[in-house]
Amino acid sequence: MLNVAILCFVAIIIIAFLKAAPEWEDAEQAYYSQWFRLGYNDQPPLYTWIQILVNKVLGLNRLSLAALRAFWFAGTLMMLYKLSYKIHKNINLSALTTFLVCLIPVFIDFNFRRLTHTSMMCFMCVSLYYWFYRLREDRSLLNYIAFGYIIGLGLLTKYNFVLLLPVFMILPFLDEKTKIVYQDIKILLSFLACLLIIAPHLYWLIDNAAFLSEITHSMRLKTKSNNYGGVPVLTPALAFGKSFINLFLPLLLLFTFQFFRKKLALKKVIPEWFEQAFWCQFIFALICFVVINSSKVSGRWLLPLFLPFLVLLTAKLQPVNIRIWNKWSSRLFYIVILFQIIRTPAEGFLGINSSVQHSFERLNEKLNKDFSNKSWVLPDVTYAGSIKLYQQDRIIYAADDFTLPKNELDSLQTVYVLKEKKLGFVLKDSIIGFGAEKEDLFLCLKLP
Repeated sequence: MLNVAILCFVAIIIIAFLKAAPEWEDAEQAYYSQWFRLGYNDQPPLYTWIQILVNKVLGLNRLSLAALRAFWFAGTLMMLYKLSYKIHKNINLSALTTFLVCLIPVFIDFNFRRLTHTSMMCFMCVSLYYWFYRLREDRSLLNYIAFGYIIGLGLLTKYNFVLLLPVFMILPFLDEKTKIVYQDIKILLSFLACLLIIAPHLYWLIDNAAFLSEITHSMRLKTKSNNYGGVPVLTPALAFGKSFINLFLPLLLLFTFQFFRKKLALKKVIPEWFEQAFWCQFIFALICFVVINSSKVSGRWLLPLFLPFLVLLTAKLQPVNIRIWNKWSSRLFYIVILFQIIRTPAEGFLGINSSVQHSFERLNEKLNKDFSNKSWVLPDVTYAGSIKLYQQDRIIYAADDFTLPKNELDSLQTVYVLKEKKLGFVLKDSIIGFGAEKEDLFLCLKLP
């Protein structure tokens, strides 16, 4: 499995160099990693902190951005294999479980093309269940501390990591062994380890009420939880169910078809607490989306929460002939990886309009030629991060960065790249039909 992880790591890096422009989350990291802050935009800061460290070693470039994403993807495969082996106690079944991630489109597509925080959260979620399994087996100091650290790191990865925690609060009432784990005084080490990790960011959040307001507003926009005219309870429940089915649809179809062909045998899940954890997670996540009255539930929001339970599927329905399943699942996995590698050049050859096919070099050259002595403010972090990759020694700013200190810019010594003309600005130049979206860009100076 280590060879598979290394292959995926290399594949993601190759793909990064085949693109004319970075994906928007890579561009976001290129932008935010210019500074060390206790908070960035509407995501926790851990990913960007690590990106800053990687940039110190490799420099800010496509390699440093892709390498970190590749690390989390490869790490998730390794942790999923280790978790699966803990439960299955079978190398072949564990390998099959890992290979089957190629049938989760969101996991493969988004990790190879764009995801940052979600990719890291997948690693943290699988790791959480792995270390919890170890903790149930051995209540050692190391396992208690590691369990707490993973929770803390997960909370600093994405805010929706908090949706995992109620599961571990409910389990002691369902599972006697989990209850014993929590009754041990060493559980305080888990709490302290978690608190030590999240304390700086938590303090910063408490001290920045405006930032909390922005996070809430962002969540409402993403989930469409404002008044949308849907039926309360029913609409969010249906949205959740549809997203969950779409997330695992290829897997569900394959296993259903093979079960009726008697190629799979129904087994009793061992350990039972893992199945209980799945139902707790499913019910709690459903309740959350119902409570916020959401009409949109993205598959990539659910992916980290339920990825560990891919192990549950192969534990519940086990192949009659594991060798044949392993053979074909591994081949399919490699085919999917190959497709991801050739996808970008194939899109260019076929003329498929994609953002990664459009370079930002034209905009960079115009700014560099006419406004080299001024600060640059781009329309958003995607533009700013993409330009930053050309300008290693220049600080680039984004208009939608609400965590940017207000006194950071001298507005009279700044050129603003706008997507529409605005009052109070004087037009100096423009680019018509820029990029995949054919956007009109206006290069302006602010009036005194």
